[in-house]
Amino acid sequence: MGEKSDFASAGGFSGKIWREGKFTHREFHIRDGKIQSGRREPVVQADYIIPPFTDPHIHGGWGWDIQKGHFAELEKQLIREGIFCAVPALDNNSFENLQSAAEKFVQYKHGHPGSIYPFLRAEGPFIHPSKRGFQKSRWIQTVSPESMERLLGIPSLRMITFAPELPGSGKLVKRAFESGIIPSAGHSRASYEEFLQVYRMGVRHMTHFPNAMSGFHHREIGLTGAGLLLDKLQLEIIGDGIHTCRQFLSLLRKDRTHSLALVSDMIPPAFSRQVRFDGRKLIRKGDRITTQRGILAGGATPVSKQAARLFEWGWAPENLVRTACENARIFMGLKPPSLEEGNPADFLIMDEKMKLKAVYKQGRCIAGEKND
Repeated sequence: MGEKSDFASAGGFSGKIWREGKFTHREFHIRDGKIQSGRREPVVQADYIIPPFTDPHIHGGWGWDIQKGHFAELEKQLIREGIFCAVPALDNNSFENLQSAAEKFVQYKHGHPGSIYPFLRAEGPFIHPSKRGFQKSRWIQTVSPESMERLLGIPSLRMITFAPELPGSGKLVKRAFESGIIPSAGHSRASYEEFLQVYRMGVRHMTHFPNAMSGFHHREIGLTGAGLLLDKLQLEIIGDGIHTCRQFLSLLRKDRTHSLALVSDMIPPAFSRQVRFDGRKLIRKGDRITTQRGILAGGATPVSKQAARLFEWGWAPENLVRTACENARIFMGLKPPSLEEGNPADFLIMDEKMKLKAVYKQGRCIAGEKND
């Protein structure tokens, strides 16, 4: 996104605005930081006006690191990218380091009650070594009463990624639900039947589907097949065409857009000059960041850029709004953003190709490309 521009002097707006689950052409203006019906000059003509984006899985970016407590710096950048709700993800790490990062988060939230971060999530430590991806194997734990309580007792933690095939995973799921924590299947080589056991217990979420999980085969459909077959699952996907190919994303688009949520899984080196992360050297090629062995180290494509890419690949604007703005919030029990009259004027201006043009927060343009 560029700096503020002529968008800042807008009096009113005209275009396809997202209301009540669909696009309708409307005109509105802003009064006292809220949306009001009716025309007011000068008018910004917009192709699409949508609610802010949501990113329910992010580790960092622009050099800022969640694990190191860079919550304020990352939040400021995310808002400029049109992301008004984001869930910071902690790496698989020692309980001491997870606890320390969580305590910093609690302090940050106390001083910033209007933060875009609703809570924390953690990948691990109850994951399968063969599906750890970029996560370090030294911190992987077995499920025991002690390790389970240490993880679930971390403050502000409301989502964990776990491998359903691990011994004790059923007890973990039960205790997670009792603690108000969402168990998400991922970093796992579980069979379909192994996942089905925790699905019957109420597990309804999969972490960066279908990355770092058992693949699909016609005699064993694995976690990937479970995600395609079972209803009521929220599948978070990295729609960059790197973590998941364009053809697989098209397969999901056919009948699963009601349950998909775009995530970035971005790591601190994204949009920075960092060549090392978590003690390891990385190789960067465009939006692809890998280890020297070619393992994907995380994401480097914000949700806003993913939305434009998916539009180019045939996704309808309506599906993109649900996938990039609403579905994750609804699943997490958070109120989805709404552009109804009288609501706060938090919205995004998109062009005809669903590329981000301007960001408005409480009626004020905080980022926007220069008009041609």
